[in-house]
Amino acid sequence: MIRVYTASKLAVAPFWKELQAKWAKDVFFHARWLRHVEVGTPDTPENAAYFWMEDEQDVETADALIVYARLEDHIRGALVEVGMAIAKNVPVIVIGTHPDYGTWQYHGGVTQAVDFDDALIILRNMKGK
Repeated sequence: MIRVYTASKLAVAPFWKELQAKWAKDVFFHARWLRHVEVGTPDTPENAAYFWMEDEQDVETADALIVYARLEDHIRGALVEVGMAIAKNVPVIVIGTHPDYGTWQYHGGVTQAVDFDDALIILRNMKGK
């Protein structure tokens, strides 16, 4: 099973949960931030240092990172997580197009996926290597 770190706005957490159920045979979304959102851990400055430590550990131990931004989103933290992944040689998959996907999306460690179906194919190919 391939371990994927999900990078997006916190508001996308319910979508990731639905997708996890669909992809359960192949993929495990192991980012702890998803569980924090689900149980309602407050996203406060007091918790930020701890959250970022967890995020860094989770990115580093991922087999891949998927970054996703809806058109109305302005991503910030996800970009930091992408930078962590690139620095740690964790493959990054970018879903779709978004103005916040800058020139970093053309880095050699980044693969562009048209949509989530395309991303699953990319992940399955990674699993086979």
